[in-house]
Amino acid sequence: MANRHNNTQTNRRIDLVHYFNNPTTQRQKQYEVVRALVLEKQSVDVVAKRFGYKTSTIYSLLRDAKTGKIELFPVIRKGPQQKRTSSDIQNKIIVYRRQGFSTTDIHYHLEEAGINISPRTVERVLKDAGFGKLKRRTNKELGKTLKNKIIPERAENLDFSELESLNVDTPVAGVFFFIPYILETGILDIVKECQLPESSVIGSIQACLSMLFFKLIGGKRLSHMGSYDQEPGLGIFAGLNVLPKPTYMSTYSCRCSETQLMDLQNKVVSIFKEKYSEFYSGDFINLDFHSIPHYGEESEMEQVWCGARGKAMKGANTIFATDSQSNAVVYTRADILRSEEAYEVKKFVDYWKRIKCNANETLVFDCKFTTYNVLDDLERDKIKFITLRKRYASLIKETLELSKKEWEKVHVPIPKRKYKDVSVYESMVKLKGCENTFRQVAVKDHGRSKPTFILTNDKELPLKDILEVYAKRWRVENKLAEIVTFFNLNALSSPIMIRIHFDILWTMIADTLYHRFAQDLRRFEDNIAPTIFRKFINMPGRVVYDGNKFMVKIRKRAHTPILTGVEKLQTHFTVPWLDGKSVEIVWTA
Repeated sequence: MANRHNNTQTNRRIDLVHYFNNPTTQRQKQYEVVRALVLEKQSVDVVAKRFGYKTSTIYSLLRDAKTGKIELFPVIRKGPQQKRTSSDIQNKIIVYRRQGFSTTDIHYHLEEAGINISPRTVERVLKDAGFGKLKRRTNKELGKTLKNKIIPERAENLDFSELESLNVDTPVAGVFFFIPYILETGILDIVKECQLPESSVIGSIQACLSMLFFKLIGGKRLSHMGSYDQEPGLGIFAGLNVLPKPTYMSTYSCRCSETQLMDLQNKVVSIFKEKYSEFYSGDFINLDFHSIPHYGEESEMEQVWCGARGKAMKGANTIFATDSQSNAVVYTRADILRSEEAYEVKKFVDYWKRIKCNANETLVFDCKFTTYNVLDDLERDKIKFITLRKRYASLIKETLELSKKEWEKVHVPIPKRKYKDVSVYESMVKLKGCENTFRQVAVKDHGRSKPTFILTNDKELPLKDILEVYAKRWRVENKLAEIVTFFNLNALSSPIMIRIHFDILWTMIADTLYHRFAQDLRRFEDNIAPTIFRKFINMPGRVVYDGNKFMVKIRKRAHTPILTGVEKLQTHFTVPWLDGKSVEIVWTA
């Protein structure tokens, strides 16, 4: 039967006589025991038998009732008559909702302010204030990506007419040490001259500085730029509010042409040679190919031998040339087909003549770098080279049959070399398909089972120097290993060759800046880029702007005394892309 007043169901009737004669709860049973003893004057034995207690329990119960140790009718405590949440907190919750925050967001902001209330309490306060639930919002409206990452601000050039004072932490403050060297080289003027792409909100200089920043900190892939696109302090380095997003950086080079990049490389290396002539003063240049593996299946790349994987696979074939003395990279190029590999040395010669107006240096490369016909062309063009000759069975047999008297002992003065005293046999040979004869040096007793054959067209270079120069060709391989390790050369940016060339070109620029910076670090002049980064660059700091100048505040560390000896970092420097504002490095305790 339905009760219309309280909308409840009455399904059964209670027998009150049975209810009082047969108590079910402990508190009711204790009450009936005391009542029977006090009011009904029943004996203890009768009451104990009636309610199932022991006699001793009856006496204890009566005693406790008299002393007030038990409450036969406990007072029911009532809850608070008003909300426990203070009016100030309620007002804060209402203000947050008017700003469009959800219950979860409001709870998060209150926790940050040290106010610990549950999301359910927030919901009740909002309901009592007349607020309904928010409509479901998209990730874009929430300011988050599908991976729940907060969407950063849109990167754009700094507007100094509206820029307010700031004081922000930055994770890699040491990157600001490179600004005086960037200004010294003038490479940004070359970027303008080459008319590299720009957008409506990000100029070409700012885009290239962002790329250079990522190279200077040893960033692995451009897609990892997202780790720094919410750091306004790092955005200052490039003249932006924040660094561009990964998509912008990954696609920027797609608007460049091969002609633009080669023009940029020619002008950059020319100005580097002018500013830092000691990096380009070696008498020998080491050349080598490097294959960057690609793991995609739909690319149009050729199969190339990838030493990093120990097998042939799809990849980008690139070329690097380094100065034998400084080991600085002087040339790089991508988009090399296997059918064109042999002629890359001639392209380098043409490039080097444009840079220096001559090619007096001796080129050093291995036997697979080019063909005999190209060696003949180099001889006609009076280009000196040192390379290896490909070995074959009859050549090895003929060489090993030479008498002991015909071999000459030569000492190769290279530190840490195990076999310094080798046997050599020198002769003049004419290679198949060649018009010219070349100087051949057969080497044995050098730690290998078969002789090595060195070819050169330099008739005047002493025999000992030939052996020493080619033995030091491993320096270009060390340089490639350094670029792979720190500048992440093998982290292929794209199967599109123009993007690969753009990437390795800025790698070359960053590597040269590291070389130049190391020259100012007393006793660290020969350290490689990863060591310089770890000891001098990778340090947190604060970027402060007071409306007139920028200050980069960095706490003192173990190697700070070396940095305080760098003259360029002890005075403020004017930065054109920061509206001519000055930047000062400040060391704090």
